[in-house]
Amino acid sequence: MISAVDLLKGIAVGTGMKVVEVEGANGGLHTNYEGKANAAIRVLTEEDCDFVYVHLEGPDEMGHQGNLEYKIKAIENLDERIIKPIVEGLRRANEPFRMLILPDHPTPIHLRTHTSDAVPYLLYDSNNEKLFDGCYNEREAMQTGVVIAEGYSLIDRLFE
Repeated sequence: MISAVDLLKGIAVGTGMKVVEVEGANGGLHTNYEGKANAAIRVLTEEDCDFVYVHLEGPDEMGHQGNLEYKIKAIENLDERIIKPIVEGLRRANEPFRMLILPDHPTPIHLRTHTSDAVPYLLYDSNNEKLFDGCYNEREAMQTGVVIAEGYSLIDRLFE
């Protein structure tokens, strides 16, 4: 587990997961993205871990602040500075991998609080690449008709 959020670290400890501390990791827009990505690559390729949960709080916090510009920036940082380097690092290591990307809940800018609406998810398998020509967002996710009614069961799809 790589996160700046104490609650999530506590849940990780309670489930027997290793908590990886990353210097400069915080729950804001200016967290240590590269440190989190490098830590994820390291535990997967050098420390005999077969699963890592990387949590990024920035998009949620920017939603609470009602700051659209910073929420977009936080999501762009997730794409460019977390997901991309992890994918590239695992490819360099010739490691097959699966990646599940999703928010833990929506925090719409106009409401500035969490909602119970469905969240989009993306499941990527390096051994079964498929072209995705849509957009990763709530609206298009709902249009697919793919709904996981019991969110806790989504993890089963990752480990199939």
